[in-house]
Amino acid sequence: MNRDAVRLLALYFPQFHAIPENDEWWGEGFTDWVNVKRARPQFRGHFQPRVPQGGNYYDQSKPETLAWQIDLARRHGVHGFCHYHYWFDGKQLLDTPTNLVMDSKGPEFDFPFCLAWANETWSRRWDGRDHHILQQQSHTPDPALWMRHFEYLYRAWSDDRAVKVDGKPMFLVYRAHLIREIGAMFDLWREEALRRGLPGLYLVAMKQYEFPVPDVLKHFDATMQFQPFEALYSPDYEAPGVETRRIFRPLRLLPERMQDMLRAVRYNLFPALTFYDYEMVWKHILKVEREGGIPAFPGAFVDWDNTPRYVKRARIFRGASPERFAYWFRRLVEVTATRPDPERLIFMNAWNEWAEGTYLEPDERHGLKYLEAVRDALEAVNAPQGGGVQVMAAD
Repeated sequence: MNRDAVRLLALYFPQFHAIPENDEWWGEGFTDWVNVKRARPQFRGHFQPRVPQGGNYYDQSKPETLAWQIDLARRHGVHGFCHYHYWFDGKQLLDTPTNLVMDSKGPEFDFPFCLAWANETWSRRWDGRDHHILQQQSHTPDPALWMRHFEYLYRAWSDDRAVKVDGKPMFLVYRAHLIREIGAMFDLWREEALRRGLPGLYLVAMKQYEFPVPDVLKHFDATMQFQPFEALYSPDYEAPGVETRRIFRPLRLLPERMQDMLRAVRYNLFPALTFYDYEMVWKHILKVEREGGIPAFPGAFVDWDNTPRYVKRARIFRGASPERFAYWFRRLVEVTATRPDPERLIFMNAWNEWAEGTYLEPDERHGLKYLEAVRDALEAVNAPQGGGVQVMAAD
């Protein structure tokens, strides 16, 4: 591939294989497919349930699943996967797909990847019991725990397929402001990376609900616009219901446990579907701006409907279709092609977030249309002359 091309990384969700913890919390054999299958329409014309093409309710604990996904993504122009990574002070969950990739060196697994630390506490938020903690995320400021985490991450960072900027492996953090002594932790990791022969680390803060905090951003090399929520919570986004979101927006800066309690009260007192306009959000997405003077990677999304998880409290985007997605994604690729290095890299939410309704994988209604839109836009803009990410690795 042309190293100056606009490239796409798709967020990769690992919740489609059984683990003992989910068996205990949600019932034996639970995966997110359980939620996806039991979803029901909440109004006339509501596109639920979403059914994968051919009824392919795959199992991510099987290498052939990963090989199929990689082949499908590669054939449609996706540069790599950004795997969600779940780490809780030494305990790791849903790591089987990532471990399978790192342990598999055959050509069918020759596909760039990076990790995004989804560093939130797990609760029973889906059924309105946010205060019921399943797995606590403590972020204990202990150098010994930081080094345990580093040892796992180093496996990914030292892999030849790791996504890199200027030779530095990329690592994303979902809610960076929750991490106590983040600067000291990153300093330790950077020093150890250098000691082991890496040229450094390229650390990216995912911007979504929270305000960007300079004291946190100063520890990062870049931000990533996590869509559609970066757009929805942006100060300049105007749409029906935005004032309500602004009332609740500062609450995202409260301690995580307090947020969960307030959210549970809100959802139980005012259960209702919330609707957003697909086109309005995409118009905002095209306005990618830097935060704190550091590079900003644009984000994109396919659709959004989290009815499988939240049922009558779901958030639903109206107006999504393969045709509208193709139009807006093509425009985003064109805008991204004009950006400086290393910002000619787009993060797609998501490859397979079926329970949130945002996925590139084929379903029974639309087949491969979303993937074909991705391929067509990238090919049109990148050839014969297009901008791109010169510094991204893993070719």
